[in-house]
Amino acid sequence: MVFNDCICFQLGAVSRKITRYYKEKLTSMGLTHGQFFLLVALYDEDGLLPSQLADKTALDRATITGLLDRLERDGWTERRPDQSDRRVLRIHITAKAMQVREVILSIFEETNGQFLGRFSPDEWALFQSFLKRLERAEHMENRSPV
Repeated sequence: MVFNDCICFQLGAVSRKITRYYKEKLTSMGLTHGQFFLLVALYDEDGLLPSQLADKTALDRATITGLLDRLERDGWTERRPDQSDRRVLRIHITAKAMQVREVILSIFEETNGQFLGRFSPDEWALFQSFLKRLERAEHMENRSPV
């Protein structure tokens, strides 16, 4: 098939498969996979700035803003002024999010394990290096491939 040699198609197909897997787990909680990843990041370190969440999750800031708006609307997070600079808003998880912390983290670990379990440690390290190389390539859009 013509798409077997198309890296964009192959990565997209894998991404869609993983997204479907997350959707099956998260729909009953009313979360999207994007919202889920923000909660996981906040469980790791509560009180982040939106820009820090963007860096941590590799999502652009506009996407982060929309995800945070919906998380706040649905009671998962809240924006609070920074203690040293009230112009700055930090993102905090709520009691609602804390009640399902273990469930969400177990979904994260289980799902990650489902996919990582298909690789040996050496294969995973090599695959990560390939992914990082591709990620860096986005900054080279206007460069010649030669």
